[in-house]
Amino acid sequence: MGKLQSFGPPEIVDNPEGWGPPMDVLPEKFRDMPYAPFSKSDRLGRAADAFSHGRHGSRAEDGEFGMDDENAGFQVVDHRQPRHNFGHGFKPRDRNYGHNSRQWNDRGDQPFRRDFRRDNRRFGGMRGYDDRRHQVRESSVEIGPDWDLLEEVQFSALSRAKLGDVSGETLKECGSLEYYDKANERISCRMEKPLKRFEHRAFHYVTTTDDPVIKELASEGTGNVFATGTILALLMASTRSAYPWDIVVQRVGDMLFFDKRDGSRIDLQSVNETAHDQPKDEKNASADESINTMQSLALEATLINQNFSQAMLEQGERYRFPEPNPFVEEGEEEASVAYRYRRWNLGDNIKLVARCELDGAIKASDGEEPAFLMIKALNEVMDPNARQTTDWRGKLDTQRGAILANEVKNNSAKVARWVVQALLAGADQMQIGFVSRVNARDNTIHVVLGTQLYKPREFASQIALNQTSIWGVLKYLVDMCYKHLPSNGKGVIVKDPNSPILRLYSVPENAFEEDNGDEDFAGDGEGDGN
Repeated sequence: MGKLQSFGPPEIVDNPEGWGPPMDVLPEKFRDMPYAPFSKSDRLGRAADAFSHGRHGSRAEDGEFGMDDENAGFQVVDHRQPRHNFGHGFKPRDRNYGHNSRQWNDRGDQPFRRDFRRDNRRFGGMRGYDDRRHQVRESSVEIGPDWDLLEEVQFSALSRAKLGDVSGETLKECGSLEYYDKANERISCRMEKPLKRFEHRAFHYVTTTDDPVIKELASEGTGNVFATGTILALLMASTRSAYPWDIVVQRVGDMLFFDKRDGSRIDLQSVNETAHDQPKDEKNASADESINTMQSLALEATLINQNFSQAMLEQGERYRFPEPNPFVEEGEEEASVAYRYRRWNLGDNIKLVARCELDGAIKASDGEEPAFLMIKALNEVMDPNARQTTDWRGKLDTQRGAILANEVKNNSAKVARWVVQALLAGADQMQIGFVSRVNARDNTIHVVLGTQLYKPREFASQIALNQTSIWGVLKYLVDMCYKHLPSNGKGVIVKDPNSPILRLYSVPENAFEEDNGDEDFAGDGEGDGN
């Protein structure tokens, strides 16, 4: 047996003044060496540390431990990601594409800009990402410095207003209607019909205070709130609107008159108002885009609806109401239009009187009164710069329901106003037409691709238009005007151009009267002012 290794106890150096070994027992080679503080998260040393290469803030790269000379020739393994072959024509996105694109553009490298546009067309089209939903719009009327804000209401609050059991009665009927041509039901994309223009017929857009029949009814005390069907439809469907608008409100004693000011655009038919890809404002459009701006499309749609409402009827025989058209002047050819003056009881001693419109009549059997018709048209927007293009000629005959649903989504406010106008007028049927341009770059020549008849109440259910809600919105606005406007006071209801908000302003009595010479009726206290 060999000799066993001896083992003795290690030498222990005591430090009575603190923790760790005392300073005087350190080996000579470690004395006076600077100490760099560190935390547990720091990486100490660089041997085989491939992850700290190239990262900012690494202590090992900053040479804080005095080891740079020793590791000067040390290299880590290649940390770059391998290039992947994604197939022909694909270019992986550069994380620094925004920075690099500015560098390339500053150098004026034309090939890069050409590839940039090509790739954007392929992958959805950034092209500056022209998100028209967030374009800043201007107010429909300039807010004067002497206007006082009386109340502001969110659309969400208006949507909660309810009013049921509202029934109307007809006070007067004026005008004449041509009969509906049933041959138009055979129109299709294969048998399209050119849209005839009726420039020789007179179309009137008379406001509340210029209507002689409303003046007569107001002086007789038949109601205390007066408006036109167009204005009521705008107010009752206001929670669906996106574009700015304004309505003038005049209080004369206990009567309210909802009116439009001179230069108002509420009679124009908006296009794609609630679409994701809204038309551009004419101020932001180029010359090539001028026919597809918000203003140009609205004017085009209005003219289409005028002509379409006459083209769907048989020219000649008419159904005549007891009273003549109050707006036709001598020498004018009367369009097929009838006016119904109707009254509704909104409760709280509020009686609403409004002028409503009908466009045509449907012949009934002998001895019976015909059914009455409202005629409206949707027009295809043939904008080559739109993100979502349409193809009515290829899909309307087989996918009419899908196209109608898409149009209702893109024109929710306009379609809701049409339905409200039909309900107010007591129309038995609504005819919806589908009209398109013959040439995408010509907004004056159109063809009819199809038509469809609907019952207003059933169509209201299809577009989720609740009648108790729309009457509740109107009652809320009427109460708001009575609450804030003094006797013989004037106000303006303004839709915020960029937010779902309505505001009621108090304005001076002479506001909007620069071009309006009819001031006598307001002054005698028996009718509408303005």
